[in-house]
Amino acid sequence: MKFKIHPLFVAASLATLLWGNVLLLVSYVAAIVMHEVAHARMAALRGYTLGTITLMPYGGVISGGDRYSRSDNILIALAGPAVNVIVGVMAVALWWLLPESYAYTKSLCIANLSLAAVNLMPLYPLDGSRVVLSLARNKLRALTGLKVAGVIVSVLLVVLSILSVLFTFNLSIGIMGVFLFYGALWGTDDEAYLHVASMSPMTKDYKAGVERREICLSRDMPLFKILPLVRRDSVATFFVIDDEGCEIFSFGERDLEQMCVDNELSAAVADAYAKISCNSCHCGGVNKSRS
Repeated sequence: MKFKIHPLFVAASLATLLWGNVLLLVSYVAAIVMHEVAHARMAALRGYTLGTITLMPYGGVISGGDRYSRSDNILIALAGPAVNVIVGVMAVALWWLLPESYAYTKSLCIANLSLAAVNLMPLYPLDGSRVVLSLARNKLRALTGLKVAGVIVSVLLVVLSILSVLFTFNLSIGIMGVFLFYGALWGTDDEAYLHVASMSPMTKDYKAGVERREICLSRDMPLFKILPLVRRDSVATFFVIDDEGCEIFSFGERDLEQMCVDNELSAAVADAYAKISCNSCHCGGVNKSRS
């Protein structure tokens, strides 16, 4: 997992330093890193991987394609804000146990809870927009609406920041508005979660020598638990067995790739294989094992 710092994150950090709140900056950096790692860990549990984590002022942007299941998209999107809420609540609980910790954990609590609240808003490119897109029937129309909403809210934040000079000047909401405006119009694809079936383990380096492996699975094993068994230095054949240890069917890595494309990654291997077998029958038969 690689980390990359976006120029906008650097700009936000410098603005916070000029504002004279180093502790708040450190707290926000910690909150954003935890936020992004939570996204990446949930993605890994659902069978996806993340090449680069780009630190953005509001956390990060999750982008993907229609072939990712609705449940996977929602779980990955909510993982980041959920961890921030947990950390924030734990900080509050700590105040009850150790009141003297308030001075040291107040900024951490504010950073985590505010980051969670902001990201749950249904504005592109925030996490809340990912949930809305997953539930929407017309994703293109929903995406357009979320981007327009993001632009409108970002402009309002900038205007409010300018008007705040008449009262108590609030620079932070103006900075947030600028960052949200940028993300709504351009965003970034560096944080895209990629299907593991499309990653390098499916491509073998035969010139270096590749081992053949045989792996036994239960019929109800979900696909996302099988994917990590695929390695670049070996070609695996999978054997699905019953409770008595007898083989039911077998399949190769290419079959697994097709099953991952055609099904949710939480689907049982037996159900996923039955689907591709049925599709193959329409084309004149199915091989029992293909690698």
